Amino acid sequence: MKTSLKVLYSLFVLFILSACESDQDRRDRFFQMGNIALEDGDHEKAVDLYNESLKVDPDFAFALNNRGVAKMEADNPYEAILDYNQAIQRQSDYLDALFNRAYAYESIGSFDKALDDVEKIMGMKPDSAFVFFYKGLVQTKIRSYDSALESFLMADSLNPLNPETIINIATIHYLKGDLKLASEIVAQGLELNPNDPNASNLLSQIHLKNENYLASLVEINRALDEVPQEPYFLNNRGYVYLQMDSLDLALIDIDESILLNPKNGWAYRNKGIYFLKKSDYQQAIRLLNRAIEEPDFIDEVYNYLGMAYQRSGDLEKACEVWAEGEARNEESSSRLLNQNCEGSLTKSS
Repeated sequence: MKTSLKVLYSLFVLFILSACESDQDRRDRFFQMGNIALEDGDHEKAVDLYNESLKVDPDFAFALNNRGVAKMEADNPYEAILDYNQAIQRQSDYLDALFNRAYAYESIGSFDKALDDVEKIMGMKPDSAFVFFYKGLVQTKIRSYDSALESFLMADSLNPLNPETIINIATIHYLKGDLKLASEIVAQGLELNPNDPNASNLLSQIHLKNENYLASLVEINRALDEVPQEPYFLNNRGYVYLQMDSLDLALIDIDESILLNPKNGWAYRNKGIYFLKKSDYQQAIRLLNRAIEEPDFIDEVYNYLGMAYQRSGDLEKACEVWAEGEARNEESSSRLLNQNCEGSLTKSS
C-alpha cells in the first residue's frame, strides 16, 4: 500500500508542473524546484524550497501538501500531518492532502482518524475503487474483517479482475479462518497474474496454517524469487523456518528483514519467538514488547509475550498480557488465559 501512495505523490507533482498557473513567478519557481528535489529523493532540499515558496505565499496549499510529502518520505509523519492540516484548512476539498493525511495517520497507528479522512474522500469520490481498496487495508489492520471484506468487494465491483484486490479478498477469508475459500480465491488471482508474489506469500501462509511446512517454504521462496529483498517476505520465510525448528536459518532472514525495514513489528515478534525457542526469556520479552510498540496489529504477539513471562516465572504478568491479547481478539491468548489464569484478578478485571 505504501508503494501505491508514493505513486500518487509522483503523479501529483507532475500534474502541478504541467498545470499550475499563477502570476507569482517566484513562488512557482521555488515550488517547481522543490518538486524536482522531491522526485530526486532530496527531502531536506525539497522542504527548504517549499519553505521559500511559502514565504512568498503562506496560503499556497500545493506547497504545504508537497512539503508534507517530503517530510513523510523523510519519516517525519507528525510534522507531515501538520502540513496536511494547513493545506486542508486552506482548501477543504483538497483530495491529495486528505489522502496523504489519511496515510500519515495510518502510519502512526491513528486508524480511526485515517478512516475519517477516507470517509471525507469517499464523499467526494464515491466511485473510486482505489479509495475503497485503501479503506479495506486500514480496516484489515484494525481486524474489522467483515467491514474490510465489504470494502474490497466494492473495490472489485468498481474495478473488476484487479489481482491485488482479489488477493486481499482472499487474505480476509484467510484471516477469518476459511482457508479453503481463501485458496480458491488465490487461484483466481494467479490466473490473472501467475507470478504474483503476494499470491505466493498468501499461499505460504495458508500452508503454514495447515502445518504443511515444506509447501509453505516452496511458496514463500517463489515470492522471494520475484522480489528477493522484500522485508515482509523474508520475515515470513523466517517464521516458516521457526516452525520447522531451523532456528539459524530463521534468524538470518529475520535479521535481514529488520535491516531492510527497522519498523517491521512482525520481524521483532518473530525474533522474540526465536529467543523464546532458545529459552532466552528476557530477550524474548524485550523483542516482543518492541513489536507491540509498532502501530500495526500483529497476530499472536500477546500470546508469545505471555508465554515468555510464564516461562520466566512471572505468571501474574503472563495473565495480564494474555488478557490484553484476549481483548484484541487473539484466540490463542484467550485459550492460554483460560488454561492458566482461572480466577485471577487479571481475568476478572
